[in-house]
Amino acid sequence: MSDALKALNCTTCGSPLPALAGHRAKALVCSYCGSVMDRHDGYKVLAQYRDMPRPEGPFALGDSGEVLGVHQTVVGIVGVESYIEGSMYYWTNYQLYSPTHGYSWMTWNDGHLTHSRKVRDGTDHTQSRFYPKNDFPALGRSFTMFESYNAVIHYIEGELTWVPKLRDSVNVIDGIAPPHGFSLARTDGEIETEFQTYLNRTEVFEAFGFADDLPSPLGVHAIQPFEPGELHQSAALAAKYFMPIAAVAALGLMIMGGGSTIAQTRIHNTAQGGAVTFEATSTSRLMSIEMSAPLRNQWSWYDMTLVHNESGEEVEFGSGLQYYSGWEGGESWSEGSQDATLRFKPPQTGQYTLRIANAPLDNTVTRTDRQQFASDKPLSIEVRQNVFVSRYFWILAIVLGLIYGSMRLREHMFETARWGGGDDDDD
Repeated sequence: MSDALKALNCTTCGSPLPALAGHRAKALVCSYCGSVMDRHDGYKVLAQYRDMPRPEGPFALGDSGEVLGVHQTVVGIVGVESYIEGSMYYWTNYQLYSPTHGYSWMTWNDGHLTHSRKVRDGTDHTQSRFYPKNDFPALGRSFTMFESYNAVIHYIEGELTWVPKLRDSVNVIDGIAPPHGFSLARTDGEIETEFQTYLNRTEVFEAFGFADDLPSPLGVHAIQPFEPGELHQSAALAAKYFMPIAAVAALGLMIMGGGSTIAQTRIHNTAQGGAVTFEATSTSRLMSIEMSAPLRNQWSWYDMTLVHNESGEEVEFGSGLQYYSGWEGGESWSEGSQDATLRFKPPQTGQYTLRIANAPLDNTVTRTDRQQFASDKPLSIEVRQNVFVSRYFWILAIVLGLIYGSMRLREHMFETARWGGGDDDDD
């Protein structure tokens, strides 16, 4: 603990430097003159790197807070760069120290935060095949190979667990299993393995005592989990299970919900009108009036009156049919329908009479419409009871499908962004 409390002066420039790390830290790099000192050899100067470009990141030496349930202190900073697929990428590694848990790393990468620690992995990785999107075993689980690159050090500061050299490089293979990752760092015939965890940036900032007022993270990090939000996630989960139920119900109603025929007639001259009588036995069940006429490039409109025979109460309404078809550009077309269905609940039980006749044309009807008006076509009428409507269940199934589909679409777009919008299988 005494190592974590004392301070010293740089042996080159005399600047005061904090001593925050434990005894396993091997090097101390001066924040002012860039001198690299050997902590285990009287802070002997091993190298000096001036005018190093300071990397981006929100933390400084001495900042402390809780990371993954462990109180940690930033004791070192390492800026890293890598040239990957034609572009240069930069990130900042913060050496963390805990008296109870030792050393680990926190990485700032385009506004994302991750935590990593060295692990011992018994897997023989010399037998693994590493190419993008290929799975490989590690730590008793499966990781997907994400990318391979050479990481180059361009900035060093503070206390570190090894003696760093500017422009040192290491070959890294990253595997992902969001929100975790696994890396193999290969250098000079040695392989070091690390286990990573994606961090909630806001929670880390709060733990370190400052507000998260920085710009939002850029893009999707390699090990960032897909987190759509509790409301959307709950709605999509419910939709996943209820959508097939609604679809089966709708299909069943289409097959079995047509009800039974209780009356039918054919009116040969709708200009003179006609009627059909039927018995309504329930006021809570739907009934339907199905109309059909053999129209050919014609239209019609019918005045209807539904009469309750015992009380004499009447309900007046109307309905029409129109059907047009033809050929245009070598293709057939059609518009409208020769059939129509009216659904209703009878206001009271008992016997009803439905009277139907062509509606008279007034002066607003054009000459062309008068010529196309069907006054001589027969009209078939069928009255059915115990009718169920399937469209509401179809609407419900479609809405649920859209909710579930929106989740899958968001996830697909998220994964596309994670992998850079391309298919790396052939890389």
